[in-house]
Amino acid sequence: MRVFASCVYLVLGGALLSITEAKSATGDRVLVLVPKAESSKEYSQVIASLDKRGFDVTLAQATNTSVSLHNYDRRSYDHAILLSPTTKKFGAALTVNDFIRFVDDGGNLIVAVSSELSDFHRKLSAQFGVEFEKRGMLAIDHINNLKEGNASDHTVIASNRFTDIPAVLSPQFVKADADPVYFKGIGHKYDAKSPFLIPLLAGKRTTYSRLESGKSNTAQDDSSLSGSSLGLVSVFQARGNARVAISGSTDIFSNALIKKGGSGNHRFVDDILQWTLQEKAVLREVGHRHYLTSTGEQPEHYRINNEILYEIDLSEYHNNAWHPYSANDVQFEAIMLDPYIRATLNRTQSADTKSTAAYRGNIKLPDRYGTFTFRVNYKRTGLSNIDIKDTVGIWPLRHDEYPRFLSAAYPYYAGSFAMVVGFLALCMAWLWNAEPSKKKNAAKAKSE
Repeated sequence: MRVFASCVYLVLGGALLSITEAKSATGDRVLVLVPKAESSKEYSQVIASLDKRGFDVTLAQATNTSVSLHNYDRRSYDHAILLSPTTKKFGAALTVNDFIRFVDDGGNLIVAVSSELSDFHRKLSAQFGVEFEKRGMLAIDHINNLKEGNASDHTVIASNRFTDIPAVLSPQFVKADADPVYFKGIGHKYDAKSPFLIPLLAGKRTTYSRLESGKSNTAQDDSSLSGSSLGLVSVFQARGNARVAISGSTDIFSNALIKKGGSGNHRFVDDILQWTLQEKAVLREVGHRHYLTSTGEQPEHYRINNEILYEIDLSEYHNNAWHPYSANDVQFEAIMLDPYIRATLNRTQSADTKSTAAYRGNIKLPDRYGTFTFRVNYKRTGLSNIDIKDTVGIWPLRHDEYPRFLSAAYPYYAGSFAMVVGFLALCMAWLWNAEPSKKKNAAKAKSE
């Protein structure tokens, strides 16, 4: 279902967006939905970049009735990019729930809108903690904007207020004097309390939101969002590690803004695509194991106070290959309702040093029997979540497994022996100190 895809590659006169050869760790099927066939020319560099990196790109009109996200119970695509902000109905009567199901099934999603966004996009974005401004409102900046010659366009703002997330953004965006990103579109309010949502790009202090010129401007149309509270681009990572990017601008993906000199659009858009399509910052657990330190065996159940060795192998995907993941904050937990043990694992030499890193820890099990969960719950901003659980039984000692003498009982042992010695001494005193015989008593009385 490659609709008018061939015409796109005929207009690739400019340089490609990225020269990085990389594929996704979750799949290479990409669905790009645009409003009309001719609209695809505006995003030809992005599409060509995906094709160059080895993705299987399907370009289709958003209202094409043959477009479907699922084929029975399986996803038809691994990634979906929505570049049709005014469309009210997608594909074969696709609903918001269909896109939510797509993300729940592990699909990655990019949603780009404009000031004329439809209610469909508003409802879809709200599912990920993003609330767009009223229709017709634009992000405005009279100081930080696109300047060409003596003219300036206040609706094309220039912002370098990035959230410092190395897993998502390139190092060049962490610098204080980072090149700004040109943005033309609508701002949004983001849920700052959500642990899954990251405001990637926000407005500067002079940025605010207002209705487009020529439209009604009453007190009800005013916005309270400005500065850093005015979100421009946000990203979301679900519990199942599916990723969503939401942008208030489709122009940010267009050739016009990507080619602007002195801007960071080229690299910024590339970072969004690579992170959302899981070309980087993807973690996986290659294997894990736990066994007795003394024997190297894993029994059906452990005993209290056993010393065990816990190991886990982790890899990170980037640059089209799996690499060892290096960190110093990987923790092991032994949980029964509450964590009884929480220990940091140390990185050691892995059997496969080219793609995995091994983490190991010597653990002494608690002096408590019951059903425990051995867990490594590793969640870091921008990286895939690692949550490994093993249900393990810890039994009390058998009657013949207890130590013969307990150090804590030495005072009681001493008291017992002292009582025995005292009893024997009393018996000896009683036996060897008998009453005088009757004859001796009579003789003693006669002499007196």
